[in-house]
Amino acid sequence: VPSTFSNPNMLGQYFILIIPFGGACLLTAKHWNSRMVWLICCGLMCVCMLLTFSRGAWLGLLFAGAVFFVLLDPRLILLAPFAFAALVLVMPDTVIGRFTSIGNMGDASTSYRVYIWMGVLAMLKKYWLCGIGPGDGAFNLVYPAYSYNSIVAPHSHNLYLQIICDAGICELLVFLMILFHYFRRLCVAMGREKDRDSRLFQIAAVSSVCGFLVQAMTDYSFYNYRVMFLFWAVLGIGAVLAGRSALSEREAVK
Repeated sequence: VPSTFSNPNMLGQYFILIIPFGGACLLTAKHWNSRMVWLICCGLMCVCMLLTFSRGAWLGLLFAGAVFFVLLDPRLILLAPFAFAALVLVMPDTVIGRFTSIGNMGDASTSYRVYIWMGVLAMLKKYWLCGIGPGDGAFNLVYPAYSYNSIVAPHSHNLYLQIICDAGICELLVFLMILFHYFRRLCVAMGREKDRDSRLFQIAAVSSVCGFLVQAMTDYSFYNYRVMFLFWAVLGIGAVLAGRSALSEREAVK
């Protein structure tokens, strides 16, 4: 299922960023009618995520969910084995088979990505410092000379490798520094936050980006400009949430 993103992987990345906030809305709802609405919304998004059949997105969402519940209450990690057992029992065989094929080089999608990464790494041995320039045009001009097994690709299918391709290792370091500051600020805010609702949305802001970064290891997440915009929008929302408790009562967002 690609929806309006023209690609199921892009739709999966969208859901990774949105579902944790849906969970926070569900847990902060004050009335049963609101809880039912948010429960239906989250359920529909999770079902649609399954229908993307994007294994990288599934991994990202599972990681985001694990981060969300551990930050909510570390004791919930004890329930993880039971949760996985329940998922195995209720999931269709097609979904289980698709998920267990992760890492199987006999799978065309997996081998395709691995061969691309091998070719890109060979290319970056020469261009690691400044990259080859941004955009598909630059990538398609240089990459074919280093492609492994004659694999054709529009990008590196890995956000971190593509960042180095675009502008070198310095851009990757800047990107990682932004993420470090983002997570550090939110973690400090969560440690000081006394308002339960604010803390839940801060947890959502952390877990959604964590899941997105895991999925980004299997695809170039910024290939779709709408997904890229949403990622930076979530970072902006997270920055606002980190400073919410510092606002005066009159300025606080109700």
